[in-house]
Amino acid sequence: MQNKKKILPEIYNFLRPKHTENLVRFGINKDGGYIIDSFVINKIDHLVSFGMAEEFSFEIDFLNDKKINTLQIYDHTVNHRDYILRILRVFRRSITFRKSIKDLIIEISKYIKFIKFVNCKRVNFYPLKITNEIKNNKEIDLDGVFSKIDKSINDIAIKIDIEGDEYNIMDNIIKYSKKINIIIMEFHYIAEKNNTFLSHMKRLLQVFDVIHIHGNNHELIQSDGFPNVIEITLVNKKNNLNFVKSPISFPIKGLDYPNNPLSADIEINFSE
Repeated sequence: MQNKKKILPEIYNFLRPKHTENLVRFGINKDGGYIIDSFVINKIDHLVSFGMAEEFSFEIDFLNDKKINTLQIYDHTVNHRDYILRILRVFRRSITFRKSIKDLIIEISKYIKFIKFVNCKRVNFYPLKITNEIKNNKEIDLDGVFSKIDKSINDIAIKIDIEGDEYNIMDNIIKYSKKINIIIMEFHYIAEKNNTFLSHMKRLLQVFDVIHIHGNNHELIQSDGFPNVIEITLVNKKNNLNFVKSPISFPIKGLDYPNNPLSADIEINFSE
């Protein structure tokens, strides 16, 4: 594995997860799957997902977990037009034998899966960009997101994978932290934003506990051994979970899988 036996500097020790015996995986066994706590997720009926692209197996597993579960998705990068254009592109290339009929069927199947998913009665899909400062009608902030959620719902899950924009919404995540029971978040560009990342995490940990961490091997690690892209699961302290002895090394076999299956996973080793 990458980063084998390299111990992280002590500045990262506060990120060492508090381990629970209820960790399970939602989503596929590669990029798009995340670790959650089954006890906490059982309390939650509503998921807000920022960023899905073409991979929404995590969201599907959430919907399948309980028949009453509902979902809001925000992603400005996904739309019907792009799916149709990809199908037409593969169709044209199949005529000249640069693509196979199988390739065409795959693209059509992806589009059908997307249509079926976003048309589900329990799913509300918004092709909007999440921001902290609205500049046009294709953007929405967290105030707008939470205004669409029934005020009686006080236990919400949030999944965030928005390619660097996560830093811009941290203040509002704190603002609505009383309603957020679990956060599944992917932090990007940590090499460039290391101090900002650490600062945001320290603020989040005033309300939440880290219960899982995993490096995304689509990106390299930093010189100090910490991943440049990290997946972190946090649960609200109000859950009063019973924590057991925490591991110091990750990934966890049987739970974690490389985001890129063709490369070795990133090993994270905290100091004792």
